[in-house]
Amino acid sequence: MAKKGLSRECIVDAAAQLAEEKGLENLTLHELAGALGVKTASLYNHLQGMPELNARLTERAFERMLEALRQAEGELCGGPALRALAGAYREFARSQPQLYKVMLAVPRFQETRIVAQKQSFMELFRRVLLPYGLSEQERVHMSRMLRSSLHGFVSLEAAGFFAYPVEADESYGYLVQSLCAQIERLGGAQGE
Repeated sequence: MAKKGLSRECIVDAAAQLAEEKGLENLTLHELAGALGVKTASLYNHLQGMPELNARLTERAFERMLEALRQAEGELCGGPALRALAGAYREFARSQPQLYKVMLAVPRFQETRIVAQKQSFMELFRRVLLPYGLSEQERVHMSRMLRSSLHGFVSLEAAGFFAYPVEADESYGYLVQSLCAQIERLGGAQGE
């Protein structure tokens, strides 16, 4: 029987917090049960094991990332929206590095909800490119370029690169500005 007050939501919240504290690779059901003050067997009343927990953590990561990106975008469009998205993307990766890491496992999940979240994430970047007048194919290419560039930067930063001699914030701003300029040039060429 499930412990009163224990729910899948509570378990996933605790798992996300524990992953951020101890590292995703150190997250076990035994450790999670201890953090929740229950026996490991109690978790199986709500989850089918680590594979399902990983899937739920992936959902949680996308929920949080999408919320952060949507809040940053707000009513902005064009360059200001791109810069806001880039800032929120980096902030999420820095503040929740383990949840950011779990998002990279998305291709192995085929669950409808996770696939829909992944599509929402990709669509958000394609949508912010609409004001540039790019073709659908160009928006896909630019969206991939943006996401790849942002991911590359935050991954290298998390690994300890970019310590010297120029501040990482300055370099990130330069990256984002360069990406925006490239997209604007391409959008201008499309309109000619």
